[in-house]
Amino acid sequence: MKKTAGILILLTIILGFIAYPTINNNLWSVASIKGSQGISSTNELITTLPASHPHARLLQARAAMSEQDYPQALQLIEPLVPTTDPVILQTYAELLFSLERYTDALEIWHSLGMHNKIEHAARVFNKLGLLDYEILAWEKAYDIRPDIFWSLLLYTQMRKANQLRDTGQISESIPLYEAIIQKFPTSETPLAELAWAYLLQGETKLAVSTLEKAIPISSSNYQFYMRAGDIYEQCGLFDHALAAYQKARQIFPDAMDATKAIDRLQNP
Repeated sequence: MKKTAGILILLTIILGFIAYPTINNNLWSVASIKGSQGISSTNELITTLPASHPHARLLQARAAMSEQDYPQALQLIEPLVPTTDPVILQTYAELLFSLERYTDALEIWHSLGMHNKIEHAARVFNKLGLLDYEILAWEKAYDIRPDIFWSLLLYTQMRKANQLRDTGQISESIPLYEAIIQKFPTSETPLAELAWAYLLQGETKLAVSTLEKAIPISSSNYQFYMRAGDIYEQCGLFDHALAAYQKARQIFPDAMDATKAIDRLQNP
């Protein structure tokens, strides 16, 4: 019995030494999350971190980020990259985004296939008025899930082209429209807006020929037919204009602008 008891005591001591680092690490992780055990700042968190903790620097970086001490967080996490660890990479991307290193953050999320993070970033860019970054974000999201994000990319790119055109930078807008048309050949909207750009430049033949490419595509786009009617009308093609306005009214029978346009052509 004494021999057995001695063996049990020895095993208990050995297991204690083995388990202590794990227990200590877990206690520290809980403390860092809850802010307990008197850990109230990033410096305390760093100095009390067990040396054996497997994600020591990552957790330290997270703690620094929570206090918006981004330079400290960057100093802690950069030695961990490059890496294939998705947890580290996700934290690194979030930190880079906070540091306004937007392109680097988007690239990491793209490599991880995290279109939800990219979508959130795009909406932040929209609120901040950072149109070029918003386009880049939607391009990254579209590359992952084109079925979900094609329309958001299309209309964000259109917004930039339209801004250039409507502020008098028509020659700069035309290559953007052409690129959008090449990427989204089944959308009538960029064709109609390119036709409008040509019209503003006085190139009526190009405006009409561009518009004609869009006519077979559209079926229920009210704004497209109103734009088409306007272009045809300004080019003196009144029969074509009337047909476009009538198509618009078929889509929205109560639309007053379509009705007024039809009356204007039928009762000059």
